[in-house]
Amino acid sequence: MVSNFSAKPIPKDDNQAGGLILKSFYGKNRIVDGLDDGFLVKIVS
Repeated sequence: MVSNFSAKPIPKDDNQAGGLILKSFYGKNRIVDGLDDGFLVKIVS
């Protein structure tokens, strides 16, 4: 088990601002969320 990490909470407003930026990026770049995709791709080898 690896335990060499750290975490620090950030203020709510900063977290919301980052989420809005990420949401905008996803929308502009047509990145889907994985929950309600329009299609699935199955690769069989």
